Amino acid sequence: MINWRKSRFRSIFSFCSLGILLSAFLSCSGDPFENSIYSEAPEIGLYQDYIQSNPGLPQEGIAPILTKGAEKGIITKSGLEFKDSNGNGKLDPYEDWRLAPTERAENLVSLMTVDQKLGLFSLDSKSGNTYMTKADDGTYLYDIQGLNADGSVEEEINKKISRAKMFIDDHIRYTAIHFDMDPMDQVKYANNLQGLAERLELGIPVMHAADPDQDAYGFNEQTKSRVTLMPFYMGLGAADDLSITKTFGEVVSSEFRMTGVHMILGPICDLATEPRYARIQHSIHATADVTAKHIGVLIKGLQGGNELTPNGVAAVMKHFPGSGAIEEGMDSHTAAGQYNVYPGGNFEEHLKPFIAAIDAGVAGVMSSYSIIDVDEYKDIENGKAVDEGAAFSTKLMKDLLRDELGFTGMSTSDWNIDSSAPWGHEDIASTPELFAMFFNAGVSQFGGKDRMIFWREAYEKGLMNDEDIDREAIRLLELPFKLGLFENPYVDVSEAETFWDPDGDALKKRVAFGEEAMKQAMVMAKNDESDSSAPLLPVKANDDYYVEVMDTNGNGMIDVYFDSFLPDCDSGQSKTKAVASDKLYLGTNFVSSISDADILVVRTNARGGTYFGTLGGTPLSWEAPIYVWDHDNQVYTDEEVPVNTEVGQYRGGMTSWVFNDWSQVTGTDGRGTGYKSYLSGFDAKAQVDRALAAKVANPDLKVIVGITLTRPVIVSDFVDKIDGLLFDFAATDQAFLDVVFWQDGDAPGGTLPVEIPSSDASVEAQDEDVPGDSENPTFKIGYGLTYSSLGGY
Repeated sequence: MINWRKSRFRSIFSFCSLGILLSAFLSCSGDPFENSIYSEAPEIGLYQDYIQSNPGLPQEGIAPILTKGAEKGIITKSGLEFKDSNGNGKLDPYEDWRLAPTERAENLVSLMTVDQKLGLFSLDSKSGNTYMTKADDGTYLYDIQGLNADGSVEEEINKKISRAKMFIDDHIRYTAIHFDMDPMDQVKYANNLQGLAERLELGIPVMHAADPDQDAYGFNEQTKSRVTLMPFYMGLGAADDLSITKTFGEVVSSEFRMTGVHMILGPICDLATEPRYARIQHSIHATADVTAKHIGVLIKGLQGGNELTPNGVAAVMKHFPGSGAIEEGMDSHTAAGQYNVYPGGNFEEHLKPFIAAIDAGVAGVMSSYSIIDVDEYKDIENGKAVDEGAAFSTKLMKDLLRDELGFTGMSTSDWNIDSSAPWGHEDIASTPELFAMFFNAGVSQFGGKDRMIFWREAYEKGLMNDEDIDREAIRLLELPFKLGLFENPYVDVSEAETFWDPDGDALKKRVAFGEEAMKQAMVMAKNDESDSSAPLLPVKANDDYYVEVMDTNGNGMIDVYFDSFLPDCDSGQSKTKAVASDKLYLGTNFVSSISDADILVVRTNARGGTYFGTLGGTPLSWEAPIYVWDHDNQVYTDEEVPVNTEVGQYRGGMTSWVFNDWSQVTGTDGRGTGYKSYLSGFDAKAQVDRALAAKVANPDLKVIVGITLTRPVIVSDFVDKIDGLLFDFAATDQAFLDVVFWQDGDAPGGTLPVEIPSSDASVEAQDEDVPGDSENPTFKIGYGLTYSSLGGY
């Protein structure tokens, strides 16, 4: 971490003098780094020094902060510097970076009020730029919403708790943000929030958290956040290359830290055994052993080593004990999908990735919404097994996670379980009793909102005891100590500017890695040959023999039409990546009409699953209806779920918002008239039908179809009618086309991490907890062709 202080220490002591003092200290007092997270003396970051080093910061954002609390200083002891976080002029154990994080956390907790401890138990979720104001020229002021110029605090704004109240009055120190703004704006906002936290009584820094949000789905260019576009996590399973997985984790970690984010709400450790699950693309693989080996490497890449270090981010494995086996592939945000089921008796396999995460030193855990329908792991009340969400289960969160598996880190719930998904305890939804219930079951933090009102009342009613509160507060405070945030929570602005420079080598290197990962994750499933030496893929338009075989219209060149699912990106359109030039796709003639093409390349995507709904599992085929699932009788009814096919704006317009009334979708009754289709393939069937019609009109036309596997997809009805088939796991058009055209030797490098079932009926008949068990799949797990296997390439 970088220090912005005005070198007060160095103005008094020369480098040589510091070395003499440090040597004297070592000889008299032993090794100060023996129990420390640091291998050398850390540089101390102070808010005033950050301000002075960056004179261009808007004072409208800084001035109110400087009216709160007090300026903190430096304590010098034995020639070493320590931050005086509580401003009392003496070195308290929690301020002493020579001590182990647990020892420091224990001391800090002993100095805290009950309210300060309870403030740690809410993980708020609000995006920074939503609450910052702007100057007349449109630039952000990086202010803290609700903190007035005179230092007074507004408790509510638009009937919601203000940011200032959260951090000052409710002592919130964990907050989730989203990558939805320029990274430099996020850096400055995060630094200002840390400045406010530093000036308050104990100087406890803020732990910013974020979801994994760096996949390329729906994008052809970097977004305004400038995070690296990479494949879905399932792409790591497809590539099955641990060096890619390790670098993936390191890139994510570096980008998080360079935006002031310290914790990733991931990785997902769920197994991809239920193909209808809406978030299957965020799992790694269907099989436990492959998932587990990648999870272990990924967590070490994220956290900076074999344990959490100041160079990493805290990883939070989820959704314990696994959400991959969701009943009928529904969604446990709503009541219809509240069960995880294990008809194949495979529960133990679903634990393996979590065990691997624990072995890798994972910092945190997020519980699943779901009721885990395994009697052995249910709490017993009045002689009966209790059906309740995982967060409320002592059997799962204490007996299994803590006692049996040995996990010692922090724990948080999934979002808003008090109101949206209190399965098994709907009668006490959004009450202090509910909060005490999941806390006493072993989940110490509520994810989603500032819920101080319920934590206070639960304590005042005697539903939580001080010993448990102290234990969980220590676990939550260990993380900022391990990350070095008590010494310096600030991101260096100049360093961040270099890191995020669009023309800089650092960003270009990350972009290149992301593109390579996309390509290595691609799977070639079909590649017809016109003769024994001329397979269709890769398209080699500058190869005379290839042109001779594939040139159906006799004009001496390869004419290609590219049909992208992204707006305005077909060949001949304004945003297309299908371009012939000296560097891209040499010798290819891209045409603006399918009728003029020798080869038609279609890039589309799988049908989205259901998220925040429905009443039944969404089929994998593009147009099959959704029927209502009757859990009690374990059958589908003949009642169809009404679907509105309007396309909404999410992830570049790629999601269908298909519901009539949002209030009917959410809520604990689980009823609704529709659902949100997550990462949807809303026009995919039309694209494929258009291609098939073109081939009927011109039997010599070669058709290559590429499908982004947001979920598995049914292709059995058309796979024999096309000539080439590729699957990707989120990629830009350019990365996809680079593989099609073998640009600079780019080739598909992946194998299927999930099977491609042959029919919706076979999906419905398979077991939710077992990988690759559908009858007669079109492509099995592990299937994948290569260019080199075809000869001559």
